[in-house]
Amino acid sequence: GVWVDNVTSLPIHIEPTFFETIWAILLYIVIGIAVLLIVIYIVIRITNLQRRVDFEQQLSNLKLRFFTDISHELRTPLTLIASPIDEVISNEKLSDAGVENMQVAKRNTDRMLRLINQILDFRKIQNDKMKVMVEQLDVIPLIMKIYENFTSMAHKRHIEFQLHCNLNSFVMYTDVDKLEKILFNLLSNAFKYTSNEKRIILSVTGEKDHLYLQVKDEGRGINAQKINQLFTRFETLDEADPNLSTGIGLSLVKELLNLLHGTIKVDSKLGEGSTFSVRLPGNYETFSADSNVEFILNDSENSELQRENDGNLMEDEDKETRILIIEDNEELRHFICNVLSKDYVVFEAENGKQGLDKALAEMPDIVISDIMMPEMNGIEFLKRVKANSNICHIPVILLSAKSSLSDQIQGLEYGADEYITKPFSSTYLKAKVDSLLKQRQMLYDYYTSKIKREKITNLTDQIESVTPQVTHFDDDFIRNILQSVEENIHNLDFKIDDLAEAMGMSRTVFYRKMKSLMGVSPVDFMKSMRIKRAVQLLEQNQYTVSEVGYMSGFATPQYFSKVFKETMNCTPKEYKLKKHADELKL
Repeated sequence: GVWVDNVTSLPIHIEPTFFETIWAILLYIVIGIAVLLIVIYIVIRITNLQRRVDFEQQLSNLKLRFFTDISHELRTPLTLIASPIDEVISNEKLSDAGVENMQVAKRNTDRMLRLINQILDFRKIQNDKMKVMVEQLDVIPLIMKIYENFTSMAHKRHIEFQLHCNLNSFVMYTDVDKLEKILFNLLSNAFKYTSNEKRIILSVTGEKDHLYLQVKDEGRGINAQKINQLFTRFETLDEADPNLSTGIGLSLVKELLNLLHGTIKVDSKLGEGSTFSVRLPGNYETFSADSNVEFILNDSENSELQRENDGNLMEDEDKETRILIIEDNEELRHFICNVLSKDYVVFEAENGKQGLDKALAEMPDIVISDIMMPEMNGIEFLKRVKANSNICHIPVILLSAKSSLSDQIQGLEYGADEYITKPFSSTYLKAKVDSLLKQRQMLYDYYTSKIKREKITNLTDQIESVTPQVTHFDDDFIRNILQSVEENIHNLDFKIDDLAEAMGMSRTVFYRKMKSLMGVSPVDFMKSMRIKRAVQLLEQNQYTVSEVGYMSGFATPQYFSKVFKETMNCTPKEYKLKKHADELKL
């Protein structure tokens, strides 16, 4: 417990390791700075690459947009080539050589159209806008039709073209348009690289829910090392003649097969030929889970019945039917006018603004309008027409080079009655016009039959069942006519001019609109309404025939009896006695 001073100290010095020296600290700082610089460099590099990628993507989109616009523009001159050719082949008397020359022109026009459509298809696929329209059908007739398209080419080139198919029928779910493009491109590719006097075999087999197609040729063959590049877009593997192919067809086949959940395999030997094997699923479950698939109804079974019904509904059209053509391309406009002027009275306009003025002045029965036009385009014209109570009843057919389903749906949503893509057949256009006229005639017949069969007080209620086929302006127009006539039906001085004034229209505009919308002239319409009122009064058995005539708005009993007999096939007195006898029997 006593402190002493015998303490000895031992100093110890420990040498620091390298990692603890100032040099190590400096090294750490240098490494940190270097890492930071590398990170900054990488970030800048990635940013620049992204910018370059974005720039290249924008440049690529501009190029594709340019090619797409060019393709759209080519559709109009193609229409001016294809439609006159169809007209000449169908209606003109030509020599055998002339028919053959026109057939050659038609085949090459169709080929140009297919090439343009391939470019447009690539654009839609790249933008994920290619919809798959799946329907259930028998694909064997389609394959036979495609096979027959190549038989004439095989005959001319002395190629032995064979079809091996032991199936009479094979029903499956698929997209008809895409299946046709796949098989057409494979056969076109086979004929392109197969020399004369060789052989091409198309084999078709089916197993459960899968379709197997095989195209085998005896062409040049493909180097095994380059088979992997076969489906690359714009890649041409033909070193002998690189201009023979655009490198589009097989790439499009691959893309379309991916959309249809199919596969393709290639077996080729250089100098011996190639075999392309396609496997396509055809069951509903394959497509039901695909959000890009839209199922459409297949009405092929009712096609014969539909054609028969259409034949029964056909009525001779006279030259009173008026059609307005709105097209900024002068040649196409004149061609359409020439095609339709044989059967209809045709007016024409260069743009939507002129077309709107013509529609208001001439009150046509149908309008055929292009979409892309100066001053006022087709969509704006359509909006103006459907918003104008005087002309909103006129059916409108839109013409456009935009053939995608979304563009067609957009046109129909704006109120178009039909949407026709360029190029189109003149026969197809005339069929669409006839179809619209028949549909309008059916609507007219419905209204007039209601006027003849139903009580006047119930006519307004009956209109509601057909109003989806007309605009709300036309619905109000019909309701106002019915109400105005019913309120003044006993008035002997109530004339057509008074009815037109009540509708806020001139006599001419009122007459044309009523004739177009309801299928009867205003005079006949008022007669029908007066006769219906007379029938009601006669059935009440409280008034004499003369009193009923005056109460129904007829000036004299004699004129009333004459009109009543023309409509009801009996005199008012006979009708009254017959109705009374029927009531006694009951």
